This record gives sequence, C-alpha cells and structure tokens, in this order.
Amino acid sequence: MKTSKALLVFALVLSIASFTAACSSSSQTAPGKEDDGLKIYTTLYPLYDFTQKIAGNLARVESLIPAGVDPHDFELSLQQTAKIYDADVFIYLGESMEPWAKKLADELENKGIVVIEAGRGLVENDDPHIWLDPILAEEMAERIYEGIVSVDKENEDTFKANLGELKERFDQLDKDFRSLAERAARKDIVVSHAFLGYVAERYGFNQIAITGLSPQDEPSPRKMAELIEFCRANDVRYIFAEQGEVLKLSNTLAEEAGTEILMIHPLGTLRQEEIEAGEDYFSIMRANLELLNTALAEE
Repeated sequence: MKTSKALLVFALVLSIASFTAACSSSSQTAPGKEDDGLKIYTTLYPLYDFTQKIAGNLARVESLIPAGVDPHDFELSLQQTAKIYDADVFIYLGESMEPWAKKLADELENKGIVVIEAGRGLVENDDPHIWLDPILAEEMAERIYEGIVSVDKENEDTFKANLGELKERFDQLDKDFRSLAERAARKDIVVSHAFLGYVAERYGFNQIAITGLSPQDEPSPRKMAELIEFCRANDVRYIFAEQGEVLKLSNTLAEEAGTEILMIHPLGTLRQEEIEAGEDYFSIMRANLELLNTALAEE
C-alpha cells in the first residue's frame, strides 16, 4: 500500500465529502439496476465473493479493487470514493490491509452508510490473511450477513438461507483441512513470507518463513544458511510462494536445499481469466489444499 498517496486521497475526500454525497445519483448505478436496490462496495476478493453469495440477486455488489490488482498496491481514486459515498453498505477487512478504509469509516457512517469491518478482532499481529482460515472466513461471512440484514430486513430470510449454504461450504472445507492435517506425514510448511500463519495455527502445522509478513524483507545470510540446513535436515521437498510475488529468495533457497517451489493462490484478488473461468473462493482454496497435500504427504 502506498500510504502517502492513500493519505492524500483521504484528505481530499474529507474536503469533498459533502459534494460527493450531494452529487450521488442513479448515474453511478449499473444499467438495469433498480434505484431502490442495495448498493454494496467491497475491497478484497474474498469479501466480494462472500457478499455476492449472501446477497444473491438482491443487491449490486462491486469490488473496488480491479481484477488482478494486488491489494497491497491498490490506491483509492476520487471516482471510487464518490461511489462509496453513494453506497448502502461498504465492506473492508481492517486497518492492517486497508488503512485508507479505516480512515474513511467514521465519515461514511456519519453519512448513513453501513460500514462492516469484517476482520475486526480477528486479525492478529497485523497479519491480514485471515480469509485463508475457513473458520475465520466463516466469521467474516456472518458479519457481512448481519450488516446486510441491518439495511434490508425485508429479505432477511433469503439472506439467512444463503448464509446457511455458505456456512456448510466453509464447514466442509474445514473438515477437509483437518483430514489433511491428520494424515500428513510432514508438519513443516516453508513459505516465501509469513502468509499461512492462520492456516498453520488452526491445523497444527509449523510455518517457517523466509521473510516476515512483507515479501520485501531481506533475510540475513545467516538466516538463509539456517533455512537451507533446516530444509535438508527435515526432508522439506517444497517451498510455498504466493502467485505474483518475486521469487528471488525462494529460488535461492530451493536451489541450495534441493527443493521445488509450489505457487499457492493468496486470494486477495482474482485475475480476469480466473473470473471468466468461473473460479471462486472455494475452488481456489481446494486447489491450495491439494498443493498442501502434495507437499505434506508421503512420497
């Protein structure tokens, strides 16, 4: 996240808040959308996906972060800010992921917009990757449901039924992760940076990260030597990296330790081709599960 630019946008937003609210109109609504229907804006892809599955065709749900854009690099534009001020509901994860959204929250609520901080109280140690844990993802979905119902009580039964179906899918995903953990021959998960902490804690794995939460961190030569020795001594066959990140350090470790690299999908965003192929949170999480199985199972 480019914080300085985000703060500049926030400052401009405060100065034009009244203007954007006054200028909001049906022209910002997609063609065919009824003026009295719910307008919901989200940030990260998992929030969009959960919201869409809960709201169904009773709301227009739009992600502010375009397909393929890394959420860490996203910058809110003034045009997008105007959209938020014309919304019924705005959903974001939390300050650790979208500090600009946290700064906007109070102002949006003062304008009568329901703001849902889906990760409130769930994020630990500034690690935002809670959506990769099915149990925490289910809690996020419940919060989204509660926020939507607070705006549209008339359709509560439909939203509740949709949430029920969603919870069943989270529960099954959790069972599949637990089954993997029970049969896993290995417990060590070596990662490019510490993005699987919640999954490791939930299912009893041991996450060993080349860097911390930021892939831009640089480990010392001593730490790299220790990681190489760890992989050799513990029969680590694979190193996990996030799709789209620079693999310099992961490649170095893999070459020195004789391992391979597996690319896990971080799910912060989906590429356009993935959306067109019908991928969603659950299909990608199941693909990630299979990668973990490959790395942790017996040869």
